Amino acid sequence: MEKTSTKEHWQSYWKTPDHQPPVVHEEMMVELQKVVSVKGKKVLEVGAGMGGDSVYLAKQGAFVTALDYTDEALSAIREHAKIENVELSAKLGDTRQLPFNDESFDVVYHQGLLEHFRDPLVILKEHARVLRKGGYLAVDVPQTFTTYTIMKKIAIAQGRWCAGWERAFSIGQLENLLRAAGLTVVKSYGWGYYGKLHALRNLKLGDWYESLWRRLDRSRVKLYICWCIGVIGQK
Repeated sequence: MEKTSTKEHWQSYWKTPDHQPPVVHEEMMVELQKVVSVKGKKVLEVGAGMGGDSVYLAKQGAFVTALDYTDEALSAIREHAKIENVELSAKLGDTRQLPFNDESFDVVYHQGLLEHFRDPLVILKEHARVLRKGGYLAVDVPQTFTTYTIMKKIAIAQGRWCAGWERAFSIGQLENLLRAAGLTVVKSYGWGYYGKLHALRNLKLGDWYESLWRRLDRSRVKLYICWCIGVIGQK
């Protein structure tokens, strides 16, 4: 299997009736807004899919452009925005060569995009190009050291993975990629526990147990065991 995302795969995926619905990645949205207020800002979501996050940020007062490279996704984004009664721009384009001038946006972000490409640094440099000086790039991806990664690799090898080819990142790898793209890392975070860890996290064993997990949630250790990680960099 080719180690990159293909347009044909995603065109087929978005035509299937059981594709992902419009999802708001609440954890990422919260972490992003801890760093920057999006109200009145020009915001670009790359690889927007169904546009759940784009619609959410438009409701917060951002001027949002949702970019995807399939017409199928763009149609779904426009329909979702119409249902939610928000205005945004849905534009066709490729993440590797964005159809925008240098320094066009205050915030650029993507969730579940970078892991589909073999050349992540090339992509991040392109995203930094369209970011204004002082602006923020937020990248949210699957974390490597989970049983989810094992399950995913087996499914990919068997040709059963809905997202085609995909990889994962450690928090150190992701931070270093943003630095290599010319950005300063201002925040790293993680969210979600997968499989048995999720079950363990939610056991009701008393205050001592909850306190233990709260300390873990605040530590960097979490970034090596949680389901997804994110890094926010500033230009």
